[in-house]
Amino acid sequence: MKKVLLNRDKFLSSRSTDEDLLVSLVNGDVALITMSENGHDAEAIQLSVGSRAIQIPAGNWYTIETLGIESEFNFDKEKFTETIAPPDWRPVPRPSNIN
Repeated sequence: MKKVLLNRDKFLSSRSTDEDLLVSLVNGDVALITMSENGHDAEAIQLSVGSRAIQIPAGNWYTIETLGIESEFNFDKEKFTETIAPPDWRPVPRPSNIN
């Protein structure tokens, strides 16, 4: 099990992994996870201590940040490989189909 401590200066920027992950908030302040299957549409999930664990499906992009001072998370795997988006990467809107 991998533990990650996030604070106002440390957050998990946009990233994905080729394995399903289970993430839970185990200590600290309320936090936010965003997930995107396709790089355009995203779902935001607010977590508090004691809330259900969140599954991040393989291939989905995700971010995690505290909404307070500090939040501690557990991942169900100790080691996994992540692809981290470049620092200047931003999601882009889909092209308009209006002619």
